[in-house]
Amino acid sequence: MIFYKNLKKHKQTTEKNITFSVFGEGVISNEDDLISKPNECKVFHNFTLNDGSLKTGLGFKDLEVPSNRTTVDDWHTFDLEDAGITAIKDITMFRYRDSTNDIYYYHLYLVSQEDQVWYCLLIDTTGGGVINKSTTKVTDLISVIKYRIEGSDCLMYYIPTGMLYLTGYGRAFYQDVPAFLSCVVHYGKVFGITNTNRNELVYTDNLDIRDWQDDSGIVIEFLDDRGMFEKLVSFNDYVYLFRENGITKISEYSNIDEFSFDHLYTSSSKIYEKSVCVCGEEVFFATRDGLYSFNGSRVQKICEDYDNYFQKLDNKSCSSCCLDGKYYLATKFDFDDGLSVGCESSTSYTNNVLFEVDINTQKVDVLRGVDIKKIISVDTPFYSRVVACFNGTYCGHLGELVHNGKLFTENLPKTWSSFTTDLGYKGKNKKIKEIILNTSSSVDVEIISDVETKTYSFEGSEKEQRCSASVNGKNFQFIFKTTEAECHISKPMIVFDVIS
Repeated sequence: MIFYKNLKKHKQTTEKNITFSVFGEGVISNEDDLISKPNECKVFHNFTLNDGSLKTGLGFKDLEVPSNRTTVDDWHTFDLEDAGITAIKDITMFRYRDSTNDIYYYHLYLVSQEDQVWYCLLIDTTGGGVINKSTTKVTDLISVIKYRIEGSDCLMYYIPTGMLYLTGYGRAFYQDVPAFLSCVVHYGKVFGITNTNRNELVYTDNLDIRDWQDDSGIVIEFLDDRGMFEKLVSFNDYVYLFRENGITKISEYSNIDEFSFDHLYTSSSKIYEKSVCVCGEEVFFATRDGLYSFNGSRVQKICEDYDNYFQKLDNKSCSSCCLDGKYYLATKFDFDDGLSVGCESSTSYTNNVLFEVDINTQKVDVLRGVDIKKIISVDTPFYSRVVACFNGTYCGHLGELVHNGKLFTENLPKTWSSFTTDLGYKGKNKKIKEIILNTSSSVDVEIISDVETKTYSFEGSEKEQRCSASVNGKNFQFIFKTTEAECHISKPMIVFDVIS
């Protein structure tokens, strides 16, 4: 009897481990799937990436203010509904000095759906009352500008028929005053951009804008291709003019009416005026191709690792502010993932995302699903807040930004997604065998391969959890999802076999 060797070849498998350390870095790669690392994050929203884990993200709750200047321990919301305010069209913080008592007051001014101006106290002893400031309606509001005339702080509401002038003590309406879109006072002169001609800069040494007429001041016109005038900023002892496609520095000579103009920056894409915001020693702004900072002489692109978020934004209705070392931009972005988060379930939302940019680290938090109409910083000696008013469902709310993972009473769905990766073994078949992680709340882990898609669910626990899996393929994408408000997900590990 003759025995033959068994020549049949058997596939060999090698077990490998990979840890998603991107949780610790918090970096969103702007690379594509072909060159990305297995543990890089492609897109996320409503999580905060911090300390090697995914944690509870940003959210909004009803604005609360203290009722006492001294203890700041009794907080309450405002009774907007009792005042008949069902929708808010504009918000502005106003600080004015009571010269008699040598004290500053801090107010939040609102424009209601009926175009009436109201205000509420940010240090509020009335228990949440909202006060009607003027019977004059600000229909078709053009701009709201903070100013100071004859030693008094004021707000100027510009509409097509004139200007509503408000102080802490009174109000007046001035007809046929041209509307300023932006203005600054610099070395005893008013520099302004009016709505009558967006290609002209006007200036005058008459600081009382209540007297302004169409022929007031001296006109400066730039005949170049840098576009219409957008916003004026007094910064670093100069006036800077932000235009659609550039920044111009205005310097005054000793002669009262002589200036020099330095065109410091020309942009290949539109600068959005509502994104321009002074933050400490820099000015931040957005264009169609990303975020930028400006220090008075040099423009630098920032947050390039997040370019997949900031390029091709729809910024025509954006809003921005800066507080406590962070820049905030509310805008509209197409996540292109087939999901409808929060306000995106409506076909008529204006904005759908709020970006929080840490100025020092350039890390970004992404709050998705909120339609913000206007966002401002409220900064008092007693507390500081980022405050917003909204379009759509929450149009009757004043919201303050918090880390609670909710939009008022609504839990925000949260997602973290990797790139599609070959796990470092190009062209080889692989099998996902096990998922290991720590999570304080329920979470789903979706694994998408070129062969199949499967989802594995985890419940909240204080202990490490292991879940057996079976997903075959050559390339994989890993998505972590939860609808819980509070969450803490850490130490995720994928165990897989390489099949040769």
